[in-house]
This record gives sequence, C-alpha cells and structure tokens, in this order.
Amino acid sequence: MPRRWHRSRPDREHPRRPSAVRAALAPLAGARTLVVGLAVVLYSVGAPVSAAVHDVPVDLALSAVLLQCGGLVVALWRAQVGTVAALTGVVMVAVSADRHAGPWPWTVPSLLTFGALLAVLGVRREGRLALTAWIASLVVTGVIALVVAGGGDGPGTNLVVYASNSALLLGGGVAVGARRRVREELARSRRDTEAEQARRVIVEERNRIARELHDVVAHSMSVIGVQATTAQYRIPGLSAEARAEFDDIAAQSRTALAEMRTLLGVLRSSGDGAELAPQAGLDGLDALAEGARRAGCAVTLHLDPPLRLTRLPASVGLVVHRIVQEGLANVVRHATGAAVGVSVLRADPGIVVEVRNDAPPPGFVSTADPGGHGLVGVRERAALLGGTVESGPLPGGGFVLRAALPWEAGA
Repeated sequence: MPRRWHRSRPDREHPRRPSAVRAALAPLAGARTLVVGLAVVLYSVGAPVSAAVHDVPVDLALSAVLLQCGGLVVALWRAQVGTVAALTGVVMVAVSADRHAGPWPWTVPSLLTFGALLAVLGVRREGRLALTAWIASLVVTGVIALVVAGGGDGPGTNLVVYASNSALLLGGGVAVGARRRVREELARSRRDTEAEQARRVIVEERNRIARELHDVVAHSMSVIGVQATTAQYRIPGLSAEARAEFDDIAAQSRTALAEMRTLLGVLRSSGDGAELAPQAGLDGLDALAEGARRAGCAVTLHLDPPLRLTRLPASVGLVVHRIVQEGLANVVRHATGAAVGVSVLRADPGIVVEVRNDAPPPGFVSTADPGGHGLVGVRERAALLGGTVESGPLPGGGFVLRAALPWEAGA
C-alpha cells in the first residue's frame, strides 16, 4: 500500500521544437539575407559608377540601379515582378549611358546585378523564367545597340561577354537549384521511410501483444472458466454458497474473455477506427460493486442521481468505470473484508470519483503482490482527460483513491 499521497498531473508541455517547415526554411532565410546584402553592395557601387564612369545622369542612375537591385531582392518572393523591374533598369542605363565611356550597352554594374538575378532565379528553380529573361536581355540590348550605335565591334563584343558570363551564372544557379530539389526529395523520402518503419514496428508490436494475450492470458482464463463451470459436477457435496461462488467465477471469466476478444480485435486492427464493442461505463458500476461484495467486502455505492440521467461521453464513462474497478480490485487484494465506500459525484465542471476503504479486519494479512501497475494505469487514463488522481493511506487505517475528471455537460 502506498504510504504517501500521490498526485498526477498532465505532463508539462515540452519546449516547442522547430517544425519541419522552419527547419527547411532556415537555410533559405540565410540565403535571402545574403542576397539582400549583395543588392545593397551592388547599389552602393553601381549608382556612383553609372553616374561617374558611364555619364548617366545622377537622378536617372539612382533610379535605374535601384530598379536593378530592387528587382534582385523582389525576385526572392515575386520572380516575374523582380525580373521585369531589373530588366527595365538595365534598359534605362543602356539608353542613357555614354557608349564611348566604358563597356556598353552592358555596364559592369548592370552585368553583375542582372547576372546575380539569373543565378537567384536558377536557385529558386525558376529555370524557364531565367532562360526567358536571359534571352530577352540579349534581344533588348542587341536592339538598343543596333538602333543607337548601328552595330559594330564594340557592342558586339560587349554582348558576347555578357552572354557568356551571364550564361555561366545562370547555369550555376540552375545546378544549385537542382541539387536543392534532389536533397529535399531525399529528405522527404527519408521521412516517409522512417514514418513507415515506425508504423510497421507499432503494428508488429501490437500483433505480438495480441498473440501473447491470446496464447497465454486467454487460454488461462478459458481454463478457469471451464473449471468453475464444471466444479459442481466434478466435486460432490458442494454447498449452495460454494456453487454460487463458482458461478460467479465462471461469469467473471466469461466477461474477461469477452473484453479480451474486444482488445484483441483492436490490437489486430490496422487503423485507429471506432471501438469494436460498447465500452464499459457507469452502467457497469453496480456489477463491480456486487462482485466485490461476493468477494467478502461490504461495498456501498453512491452514484449521483443527475449522472444516472446523463449520457456521458464514452471516454469519460470508461475512465470512471476503470477507476472504480481498480479501486475495488485493490481492496479485494489488499484488504479483503473491509468496508468500502464508492462515490461518483457531479462536481462542476467535472466528476469526482472516490473509492475509500476502512482498515482490513484484525488478523488479515495481505498476500497480494505490492508491485502492480494498476494505479499507474489509473493516473494515465485520468491524465488523458486532463484530470488528476490522488491516492494514499488514511490516518485511521484504510486507503483512499480519488480522481477528479474535467467534464462539462454541454461539451
């Protein structure tokens, strides 16, 4: 018997771990920060270079380079909008720059910024859009070179340099994006495999438990039932009390076998569907009390009248039934013959279940194994409903088991 009060509460919520989505987005957040920093550096260099080296008007240089660098950042979230903005900035610089002051129509800042944009699109797995933007940039700047300069070796060489370098950046971005996609697919496949393995382990363990229950426990209960049923025919001269006792043992074994068959069906089912049979509830409390009386205990059962008229949820009714069942079973094992009071009361906003027994009769010696797990199971059942359980010895001898289960009639 426990020597002190035990109170169980639902486990405190563990610190929230990063979800799979957050874990997957963490590298992306770092990459976005890198791109934003690169855009800031390109703008701080590109605007002065465009104005000082390529003779672009200052106001126009600031606006055009802002479109280019801003498009690079916007492309992280809106690829098409960012591409159009960056290409517009490139055209503005190409049209307004002095073609004799440096590389033209692609200035060095424009080449670096738009090349970075193509790489970002490739990493984002926007390969088709990146290829379209690359072709459009070549066509647009080629037309500008023909219209403004009438062709020539200078613009042609500049276009070749831009095409080769930007194609390299585009290819590198596409390769990185493909590698990311493969890595994500492998991680997703690994998670699915681990989940399937965990599910298979659970199913195998449930089947193993079902086999053990069927081969050991169910067989033993069947033997007990047969022996109790045939005792009055095998043993002559049994008194009426002994026959009634054997009949009760046989009935209890049949009930246990019926519940065992239900449990085996649940364990062997592959899904988490509905129960295969009605679960025990408040209707079975009278039978539990009667069984304890036949075992020699003086049991008084008090069930709150409003609860008799209330249809409890199956989960609540089952937990109440199991708590009373465990409390009476402990009294029968540890204090046979003691007076027991069982009460199930409505206490808004919940239900209070109490099993209280007096000290056992003088000379009684318990032979039950004190190392059972019944009270642990009671606490676990109550915790699933958000309830608490208290248990412990009474000052004048005896023991009490009390559970408080939250429940609202309208819930």
